[in-house]
Amino acid sequence: MLGSALYPCFKKLGHAVRATDLTPRDKWQTMLDVRDYAAVRREIVKFKPHLVMHLAAETDVDRCEREPDHAFATNALGTQNVALVCGERELRMVYISTAGVFDGKKTSPYTEFDEARPVIVYGDSKLAGELFTRQHVPRHFIVRAGWMIGGGQKDHKFVAKIVEQIRAGKKRIHCVTDKFGTPTYTEDFARTLSELVETPFYGLYHMVCEGAGTRYDVAAEILKCLGRTDIELVAVNSDFWKAKYPAPRPRSEVMENMMLRLRGLNRMRPWREALAEYLRRFFASEI
Repeated sequence: MLGSALYPCFKKLGHAVRATDLTPRDKWQTMLDVRDYAAVRREIVKFKPHLVMHLAAETDVDRCEREPDHAFATNALGTQNVALVCGERELRMVYISTAGVFDGKKTSPYTEFDEARPVIVYGDSKLAGELFTRQHVPRHFIVRAGWMIGGGQKDHKFVAKIVEQIRAGKKRIHCVTDKFGTPTYTEDFARTLSELVETPFYGLYHMVCEGAGTRYDVAAEILKCLGRTDIELVAVNSDFWKAKYPAPRPRSEVMENMMLRLRGLNRMRPWREALAEYLRRFFASEI
């Protein structure tokens, strides 16, 4: 999802970009498994990049909880592999992290100055990736994203799941109201990141859209944008989906872009505005 926004953004800016994926689906991608140190090193040595953006991750929270070895092999050791090569070759590196590194107990938005205390395996493994990046790469950008919005036909996150239910003819959709977060629109993320990496301000950043809400709030906005007043949105708590999504989730994953704001680099729009643009761009047929 994120790579589909970053690749054209950096190409448009005139950069030579090499994109890899575990299972390439487009002609501009080549195969790479970040869990294979030798393969990672070969790829980087061959291409000779000035900047490495490490996006690869296991983001299935429930699978991470069931298979912690898989989560850490991908999110922690995979990141260590990339970081080791970047450190060895004195390259700059971007590591994409997550709001899942927080315990969710804070009632106000999390900033970059709050302590990370994961309560789920996914968060633990992503935080380990942050630590490896700091350890091995002096010139790094660790960028935490929120609830991802984007990808168009590659979207497999919340927006796509709601649209799929609409397409299936559902007249009643259930969404939780007891989990809070901040959406992140991939197009805004790409533009903001492209500006950030041109600076010498290395370190930790949050990069989410402005504002916050629940899954219910996001679904309500989708229905509003699509003009689907014929569909009933039913508020439920997380227990309603426990059989399908058994892993615990933090109560709050709400973040604010404090470091971007202080540096004068915050280009992330309010999430409702960004969501409306995404729906118009990729799901116009639903409107």
